Amino acid sequence: MSDGPHRSLPMRRHWKSLAERAAKAAYSADQVRQTLPYALKKDLREAPLDAVRKIFRGVPQGNLFPADCVAQLEAVRQGTRRSAASNALLDCAIQAVGNGLTGDAAFGATLENACKEHARSAFRSLEEHYHREANAHDADYVRDRLDAARQQCDYKAIAAGLINPGKKPRDADRPPRQTDLDEGPAL
Repeated sequence: MSDGPHRSLPMRRHWKSLAERAAKAAYSADQVRQTLPYALKKDLREAPLDAVRKIFRGVPQGNLFPADCVAQLEAVRQGTRRSAASNALLDCAIQAVGNGLTGDAAFGATLENACKEHARSAFRSLEEHYHREANAHDADYVRDRLDAARQQCDYKAIAAGLINPGKKPRDADRPPRQTDLDEGPAL
């Protein structure tokens, strides 16, 4: 007997944890919602945030020459490790340039949109995996719980945390695990 389809999920540990919480009724909807920002931050911290910020801050008249900004962003894409989070960040940065945004406003909008896009992409992967590895009822249950978490997620706060990370340790916002007998589901 398996512990569930989340064990064979071909994603990183923080996404497996989110999938486990979404699939098990022992975790409340609030606990699923608390895991989503952690997973997004964990992936986006490895994206080229500093390079994108430097491009937005370094071009004061970026809206006059958007092709230059796009070329610089594409150069960053070629020079960094390919990942879904990096691609989402750079795609959203190019979209912000196309919308005429510059400076910190462009960077904030880029991060917020990248969080939303990366969450959508990860949720599609999770749902597809549950359709393959579990039954349709389980996949629908996971999708509903993930959709509820997505709708309640504060993407602006996640973006603000990535813009100004502060001095706290990287895993300080990790959702707590239930390890005690008294920490079971609410009755």
